[in-house]
Amino acid sequence: MKLQPGEVHVWFARLDRTPARLTRMRTILSPDETARADRFYMDVHRNRFIAARALLRDLLASYLGQPPEAIRFEYNEWGKPALAPGLTAIDLRFNLSHSQDLAMYAFVLERDVGVDLEIIRAEVANERVAENFFSRREVETLRALPREHQVEGFYNCWTRKEAYVKARGPGLSIELDSFDVSLAPGAEAKILRGDDKLGWSLVSFKPDHGCVAAMATQGSPLQIAEPRWL
Repeated sequence: MKLQPGEVHVWFARLDRTPARLTRMRTILSPDETARADRFYMDVHRNRFIAARALLRDLLASYLGQPPEAIRFEYNEWGKPALAPGLTAIDLRFNLSHSQDLAMYAFVLERDVGVDLEIIRAEVANERVAENFFSRREVETLRALPREHQVEGFYNCWTRKEAYVKARGPGLSIELDSFDVSLAPGAEAKILRGDDKLGWSLVSFKPDHGCVAAMATQGSPLQIAEPRWL
């Protein structure tokens, strides 16, 4: 699979796989990944983790021309994964997110990227999560929306903020109320306040009914290839 400079590839996948498929998927994981999988108490969560990591390895293998089990990762101090040094000559960067049985992956050359995918749960949006984590401006914008649009607005805000902090690297060590994003349904996804000097671009997706996703990339907007499903 070929990825061009200035282009980003986005993939979505279902994680609920057959037992036979999961058995194969587990064989390509590293010992630390299988150890992480085995720490899950419930089978459904363990199996979805295995599927998410195996699909990531399959995708990376197709870009790098290497066996999926040969892929090695390193992690920053906040847990963001990257390819281990010396694994490849190209500067391939990626990020992934999963919620229940859905996963999202993004791949780009030479730029940091972050993604977030969330299954919509109206009861979460109706709690005071926004008041506890969003900026004052975002809360005011959200609560000014018609009530029937507030759930979508909440998840627009949440996924865009999560994608941005994941792209930056430090994750939730960045205070979520230290920057503003657009959130109104139909509004262009963008950072309104708090962007750093490198500049960042935001894009939103609706990959399936009942879910919302977002991607943040470093620098000016990239050409986004048509998202594909695994």
